[in-house]
Amino acid sequence: MVREVIDVTKEAPPSPKLSQRPLLRGLLDLRPSLGPERTAVADEAVAGELAAARVYSFASADYPGAAQSLIFDSDGTTAVGVFTFDPSSAASPLTAFAFSAGGYQILPVPSSTASVATGIDEGGVIVGAYTDLAGKRHGFVDDGGTFSDVDVPGAGTTQVIGVNAGGQMVGDYFDAVGVEHGFVRTEGVVTTIDFPVATGTVAAGINAAGDIVGGSTDAAGSHGFLFRSGVFTPINFPLATSTTAFGINDAGEVAGFYADVSGAHGFVYAGGSFSTVDVAGARSTQLTRITNGGSVTGVYTDALTGQHGLTGV
Repeated sequence: MVREVIDVTKEAPPSPKLSQRPLLRGLLDLRPSLGPERTAVADEAVAGELAAARVYSFASADYPGAAQSLIFDSDGTTAVGVFTFDPSSAASPLTAFAFSAGGYQILPVPSSTASVATGIDEGGVIVGAYTDLAGKRHGFVDDGGTFSDVDVPGAGTTQVIGVNAGGQMVGDYFDAVGVEHGFVRTEGVVTTIDFPVATGTVAAGINAAGDIVGGSTDAAGSHGFLFRSGVFTPINFPLATSTTAFGINDAGEVAGFYADVSGAHGFVYAGGSFSTVDVAGARSTQLTRITNGGSVTGVYTDALTGQHGLTGV
Protein backbone atom coordinates (compact mmCIF):
# COMPACT_ATOMS: atom_id res chain seq x y z
CA MET A 1 0.00 0.00 0.00
CA VAL A 2 1.39 3.37 -0.98
CA ARG A 3 1.57 5.75 1.95
CA GLU A 4 1.71 9.49 1.57
CA VAL A 5 1.05 12.62 3.53
CA ILE A 6 -2.65 13.44 3.17
CA ASP A 7 -3.65 16.89 2.01
CA VAL A 8 -7.26 17.28 3.15
CA THR A 9 -7.54 20.93 2.09
CA LYS A 10 -8.10 20.09 -1.59
CA GLU A 11 -11.49 20.61 -3.18
CA ALA A 12 -13.83 17.66 -2.76
CA PRO A 13 -17.55 17.01 -3.25
CA PRO A 14 -19.78 17.88 -0.29
CA SER A 15 -19.77 15.23 2.41
CA PRO A 16 -22.89 13.71 3.97
CA LYS A 17 -24.33 14.74 7.29
CA LEU A 18 -22.35 13.63 10.33
CA SER A 19 -23.56 10.37 11.81
CA GLN A 20 -25.71 10.64 14.92
CA ARG A 21 -25.30 6.92 15.65
CA PRO A 22 -22.50 6.03 18.07
CA LEU A 23 -19.89 3.57 16.87
CA LEU A 24 -19.32 2.47 20.45
CA ARG A 25 -21.90 3.02 23.15
CA GLY A 26 -20.97 5.05 26.22
CA LEU A 27 -17.78 6.97 26.95
CA LEU A 28 -16.02 5.90 23.75
CA ASP A 29 -18.72 7.04 21.36
CA LEU A 30 -16.16 7.71 18.64
CA ARG A 31 -18.05 10.04 16.34
CA PRO A 32 -15.21 12.32 15.25
CA SER A 33 -15.29 15.62 17.10
CA LEU A 34 -15.23 19.01 15.45
CA GLY A 35 -14.85 21.12 18.58
CA PRO A 36 -14.49 21.10 22.35
CA GLU A 37 -16.61 18.54 24.13
CA ARG A 38 -16.60 18.94 27.90
CA THR A 39 -15.77 21.30 30.71
CA ALA A 40 -12.12 21.94 31.53
CA VAL A 41 -10.36 19.48 33.84
CA ALA A 42 -7.32 19.84 36.06
CA ASP A 43 -4.00 18.86 34.54
CA GLU A 44 -3.19 15.59 36.33
CA ALA A 45 -1.17 14.14 33.49
CA VAL A 46 1.68 11.76 34.11
CA ALA A 47 4.81 13.97 33.94
CA GLY A 48 2.67 16.24 31.75
CA GLU A 49 5.43 17.57 29.51
CA LEU A 50 4.86 18.43 25.88
CA ALA A 51 7.19 17.09 23.22
CA ALA A 52 7.51 18.20 19.63
CA ALA A 53 4.63 17.09 17.41
CA ARG A 54 5.21 13.66 15.88
CA VAL A 55 5.29 13.53 12.09
CA TYR A 56 3.74 10.54 10.34
CA SER A 57 3.24 9.59 6.74
CA PHE A 58 -0.53 9.02 6.66
CA ALA A 59 -2.71 7.02 4.32
CA SER A 60 -6.51 6.97 4.16
CA ALA A 61 -8.29 3.64 4.53
CA ASP A 62 -11.83 4.07 3.23
CA TYR A 63 -14.15 1.16 2.50
CA PRO A 64 -15.08 1.47 -1.21
CA GLY A 65 -18.18 3.63 -1.67
CA ALA A 66 -18.57 4.31 2.06
CA ALA A 67 -19.42 7.79 3.31
CA GLN A 68 -17.59 7.23 6.60
CA SER A 69 -14.81 4.83 7.61
CA LEU A 70 -12.75 4.37 10.78
CA ILE A 71 -9.71 2.19 11.47
CA PHE A 72 -9.56 0.94 15.06
CA ASP A 73 -6.51 -1.33 15.01
CA SER A 74 -3.86 -3.07 12.91
CA ASP A 75 -1.52 -6.03 13.45
CA GLY A 76 0.87 -4.61 10.86
CA THR A 77 -0.66 -6.63 8.03
CA THR A 78 -4.42 -6.38 8.53
CA ALA A 79 -6.35 -3.31 9.70
CA VAL A 80 -9.86 -3.53 11.14
CA GLY A 81 -12.62 -0.99 11.62
CA VAL A 82 -16.12 0.07 10.66
CA PHE A 83 -17.88 1.83 7.80
CA THR A 84 -21.30 3.07 6.75
CA PHE A 85 -22.56 4.02 3.31
CA ASP A 86 -25.07 6.59 4.60
CA PRO A 87 -24.51 7.90 8.14
CA SER A 88 -27.80 9.80 8.11
CA SER A 89 -29.91 6.70 7.42
CA ALA A 90 -30.83 3.94 9.83
CA ALA A 91 -31.19 1.72 6.76
CA SER A 92 -27.41 1.85 6.25
CA PRO A 93 -25.92 -0.13 9.16
CA LEU A 94 -22.52 0.24 10.75
CA THR A 95 -20.50 -2.67 9.36
CA ALA A 96 -17.23 -4.22 10.55
CA PHE A 97 -14.51 -4.71 7.96
CA ALA A 98 -10.90 -5.82 7.53
CA PHE A 99 -8.35 -4.32 5.14
CA SER A 100 -5.28 -6.25 3.98
CA ALA A 101 -2.97 -6.16 0.96
CA GLY A 102 -5.09 -3.48 -0.68
CA GLY A 103 -8.32 -5.48 -0.36
CA TYR A 104 -11.38 -4.87 1.83
CA GLN A 105 -13.52 -7.59 3.37
CA ILE A 106 -16.77 -7.30 5.33
CA LEU A 107 -16.78 -9.35 8.52
CA PRO A 108 -19.94 -11.49 8.43
CA VAL A 109 -20.84 -11.37 12.13
CA PRO A 110 -23.71 -13.87 12.51
CA SER A 111 -27.22 -12.58 13.40
CA SER A 112 -26.05 -8.97 13.47
CA THR A 113 -27.86 -5.82 12.43
CA ALA A 114 -24.75 -3.65 13.04
CA SER A 115 -21.13 -4.46 13.86
CA VAL A 116 -17.80 -2.82 14.72
CA ALA A 117 -14.33 -4.42 14.60
CA THR A 118 -12.25 -2.80 17.34
CA GLY A 119 -9.10 -4.88 17.81
CA ILE A 120 -6.80 -7.47 16.28
CA ASP A 121 -3.99 -9.43 17.94
CA GLU A 122 -0.69 -10.55 16.47
CA GLY A 123 -2.22 -13.87 15.45
CA GLY A 124 -5.01 -12.23 13.45
CA VAL A 125 -7.79 -12.82 15.98
CA ILE A 126 -10.33 -9.99 15.66
CA VAL A 127 -12.58 -8.63 18.41
CA GLY A 128 -15.43 -6.14 18.40
CA ALA A 129 -19.09 -5.61 19.13
CA TYR A 130 -22.37 -6.20 17.33
CA THR A 131 -26.07 -5.56 17.75
CA ASP A 132 -28.33 -8.62 17.45
CA LEU A 133 -31.79 -8.94 15.93
CA ALA A 134 -33.38 -8.04 19.28
CA GLY A 135 -31.33 -4.84 19.56
CA LYS A 136 -28.89 -6.05 22.24
CA ARG A 137 -25.15 -5.29 21.98
CA HIS A 138 -22.64 -8.13 22.46
CA GLY A 139 -18.90 -8.47 22.22
CA PHE A 140 -17.49 -10.91 19.68
CA VAL A 141 -14.31 -12.79 18.78
CA ASP A 142 -13.51 -13.79 15.19
CA ASP A 143 -10.85 -16.51 15.16
CA GLY A 144 -10.20 -17.40 11.52
CA GLY A 145 -13.85 -16.95 10.55
CA THR A 146 -15.28 -18.70 13.62
CA PHE A 147 -17.33 -16.20 15.64
CA SER A 148 -18.02 -16.42 19.38
CA ASP A 149 -19.98 -14.09 21.65
CA VAL A 150 -18.38 -12.39 24.63
CA ASP A 151 -20.90 -11.27 27.27
CA VAL A 152 -20.32 -10.11 30.82
CA PRO A 153 -22.75 -12.11 33.00
CA GLY A 154 -25.80 -10.04 33.96
CA ALA A 155 -24.87 -7.11 31.70
CA GLY A 156 -27.37 -5.42 29.43
CA THR A 157 -24.66 -4.46 26.92
CA THR A 158 -21.13 -5.81 26.40
CA GLN A 159 -18.48 -4.44 24.04
CA VAL A 160 -15.01 -5.89 23.46
CA ILE A 161 -12.66 -3.04 22.50
CA GLY A 162 -9.09 -4.35 22.77
CA VAL A 163 -7.10 -7.60 22.79
CA ASN A 164 -3.47 -8.48 23.46
CA ALA A 165 -1.18 -11.22 22.16
CA GLY A 166 -2.07 -13.48 25.09
CA GLY A 167 -5.78 -13.36 24.33
CA GLN A 168 -6.75 -11.04 27.19
CA MET A 169 -9.65 -8.80 26.20
CA VAL A 170 -10.78 -5.45 27.53
CA GLY A 171 -13.95 -3.46 26.98
CA ASP A 172 -16.98 -2.15 28.77
CA TYR A 173 -20.41 -3.25 29.90
CA PHE A 174 -23.57 -1.60 31.19
CA ASP A 175 -25.12 -3.00 34.35
CA ALA A 176 -28.82 -3.37 35.19
CA VAL A 177 -29.17 0.32 36.11
CA GLY A 178 -27.24 1.61 33.10
CA VAL A 179 -23.86 2.34 34.73
CA GLU A 180 -20.85 1.79 32.45
CA HIS A 181 -17.95 -0.31 33.76
CA GLY A 182 -14.67 -1.38 32.24
CA PHE A 183 -13.59 -5.00 32.28
CA VAL A 184 -10.70 -7.31 31.49
CA ARG A 185 -11.33 -10.93 30.50
CA THR A 186 -8.52 -13.43 31.15
CA GLU A 187 -9.02 -17.08 30.24
CA GLY A 188 -12.77 -16.63 30.45
CA VAL A 189 -12.73 -14.86 33.83
CA VAL A 190 -14.12 -11.30 33.82
CA THR A 191 -12.78 -8.68 36.25
CA THR A 192 -14.51 -5.30 36.53
CA ILE A 193 -12.39 -2.14 36.27
CA ASP A 194 -13.80 1.06 37.81
CA PHE A 195 -11.75 4.23 38.09
CA PRO A 196 -12.09 5.60 41.67
CA VAL A 197 -14.99 8.06 42.15
CA ALA A 198 -15.85 7.88 38.44
CA THR A 199 -19.43 7.84 37.20
CA GLY A 200 -18.41 5.66 34.24
CA THR A 201 -15.33 3.69 33.16
CA VAL A 202 -14.24 1.96 29.96
CA ALA A 203 -11.14 -0.15 29.28
CA ALA A 204 -10.01 0.34 25.68
CA GLY A 205 -6.52 -1.08 25.18
CA ILE A 206 -4.22 -3.70 26.71
CA ASN A 207 -0.61 -4.68 25.99
CA ALA A 208 1.24 -7.97 26.44
CA ALA A 209 2.17 -7.11 30.04
CA GLY A 210 -1.49 -6.57 30.92
CA ASP A 211 -1.23 -2.78 31.22
CA ILE A 212 -4.64 -1.26 30.43
CA VAL A 213 -5.63 2.20 29.19
CA GLY A 214 -9.06 3.73 28.88
CA GLY A 215 -11.31 6.56 29.92
CA SER A 216 -13.52 7.66 32.79
CA THR A 217 -15.96 10.42 33.61
CA ASP A 218 -16.59 12.34 36.82
CA ALA A 219 -18.13 15.65 37.83
CA ALA A 220 -15.24 17.55 36.20
CA GLY A 221 -15.33 15.86 32.79
CA SER A 222 -13.64 12.99 30.97
CA HIS A 223 -10.12 11.70 31.58
CA GLY A 224 -7.74 9.06 30.30
CA PHE A 225 -6.05 6.57 32.59
CA LEU A 226 -3.40 3.87 32.81
CA PHE A 227 -4.14 0.82 34.99
CA ARG A 228 -0.97 -1.09 35.84
CA SER A 229 -0.46 -3.70 38.58
CA GLY A 230 -3.72 -2.66 40.24
CA VAL A 231 -2.84 1.05 40.33
CA PHE A 232 -4.63 3.79 38.37
CA THR A 233 -2.69 6.76 36.96
CA PRO A 234 -4.65 9.62 35.29
CA ILE A 235 -3.59 10.63 31.78
CA ASN A 236 -4.79 14.14 30.90
CA PHE A 237 -3.33 16.14 28.03
CA PRO A 238 -2.25 19.52 29.45
CA LEU A 239 -4.95 22.22 29.17
CA ALA A 240 -7.30 19.91 27.27
CA THR A 241 -11.04 19.95 27.90
CA SER A 242 -11.18 16.12 27.65
CA THR A 243 -8.72 13.27 27.15
CA THR A 244 -9.21 9.64 26.05
CA ALA A 245 -6.43 7.03 26.21
CA PHE A 246 -7.29 4.33 23.68
CA GLY A 247 -4.30 2.13 22.84
CA ILE A 248 -1.03 1.02 24.47
CA ASN A 249 1.84 -0.96 22.94
CA ASP A 250 4.34 -3.26 24.62
CA ALA A 251 6.81 -0.40 25.12
CA GLY A 252 4.18 1.47 27.14
CA GLU A 253 3.52 4.12 24.49
CA VAL A 254 -0.09 5.35 24.66
CA ALA A 255 -2.23 6.67 21.80
CA GLY A 256 -5.51 8.53 22.08
CA PHE A 257 -7.14 11.88 21.51
CA TYR A 258 -7.99 15.10 23.33
CA ALA A 259 -10.19 18.13 22.79
CA ASP A 260 -9.29 21.80 23.19
CA VAL A 261 -10.76 25.08 21.97
CA SER A 262 -9.68 24.30 18.40
CA GLY A 263 -11.16 20.80 18.16
CA ALA A 264 -10.05 17.18 18.55
CA HIS A 265 -6.43 16.07 18.17
CA GLY A 266 -4.58 12.78 18.33
CA PHE A 267 -1.76 12.28 20.79
CA VAL A 268 1.01 9.86 21.65
CA TYR A 269 2.29 9.70 25.23
CA ALA A 270 5.78 8.22 25.50
CA GLY A 271 8.81 8.70 27.70
CA GLY A 272 6.99 11.08 30.01
CA SER A 273 5.94 13.47 27.25
CA PHE A 274 2.89 14.11 25.08
CA SER A 275 3.12 14.65 21.32
CA THR A 276 0.20 16.00 19.29
CA VAL A 277 -0.60 14.06 16.10
CA ASP A 278 -2.77 15.83 13.52
CA VAL A 279 -3.47 15.06 9.87
CA ALA A 280 -2.47 18.20 7.96
CA GLY A 281 -5.51 20.35 7.17
CA ALA A 282 -7.97 18.11 9.01
CA ARG A 283 -10.72 19.52 11.20
CA SER A 284 -10.10 16.77 13.74
CA THR A 285 -7.83 13.78 14.27
CA GLN A 286 -8.41 10.90 16.70
CA LEU A 287 -5.94 8.05 17.28
CA THR A 288 -7.10 4.64 18.46
CA ARG A 289 -3.97 2.44 18.52
CA ILE A 290 -0.19 2.50 18.45
CA THR A 291 1.55 -0.72 17.39
CA ASN A 292 4.81 -2.15 18.70
CA GLY A 293 6.46 -0.72 15.59
CA GLY A 294 5.13 2.76 16.38
CA SER A 295 2.53 3.04 13.60
CA VAL A 296 -0.89 4.47 14.47
CA THR A 297 -4.52 4.05 13.42
CA GLY A 298 -7.64 6.15 13.83
CA VAL A 299 -9.93 8.57 12.02
CA TYR A 300 -9.78 12.11 10.72
CA THR A 301 -12.42 14.59 9.60
CA ASP A 302 -11.52 16.55 6.49
CA ALA A 303 -12.21 20.21 5.75
CA LEU A 304 -15.68 19.35 4.40
CA THR A 305 -16.55 17.05 7.36
CA GLY A 306 -15.90 13.80 5.49
CA GLN A 307 -14.67 11.10 7.88
CA HIS A 308 -11.86 8.74 6.89
CA GLY A 309 -10.00 5.87 8.47
CA LEU A 310 -6.27 6.47 8.79
CA THR A 311 -3.03 4.59 9.19
CA GLY A 312 0.23 6.38 9.94
CA VAL A 313 3.88 5.30 9.98
